[in-house]
Amino acid sequence: MLVVEKAHRIKAEISGDGSNLIADLVLKEFPDAEILSSNSDSIVWKNSDLEKSIKIEKTPGKLLRAYREREGLSVIELAKKVGTSYPNISAIENDRRSIGLRMAKKLGKALNVDYTKFIT
Repeated sequence: MLVVEKAHRIKAEISGDGSNLIADLVLKEFPDAEILSSNSDSIVWKNSDLEKSIKIEKTPGKLLRAYREREGLSVIELAKKVGTSYPNISAIENDRRSIGLRMAKKLGKALNVDYTKFIT
């Protein structure tokens, strides 16, 4: 099984005498680190156009598929776990059918995730 670990970004602002020395030490310890100057072209993520477009595309069906794949389950295996047919799970994942409260609770339990993730 392939496991991908997401690297978390750390944001720190350093100013004053010696800030260049600290940046050099960080780069020595973490060669892949990215040091941005205060006049760089970085953007604020919150409320950016990219953030908004990703939120629009994040549907309960797509979340279901992501959580199912994270657990290593096929559509058929998940359907058996929650007591429904695999075409029903497929329709939910493809946003052709909504997820009701009872189904959301079953899916949450089967996928080890808070069921409210599936309710819009």
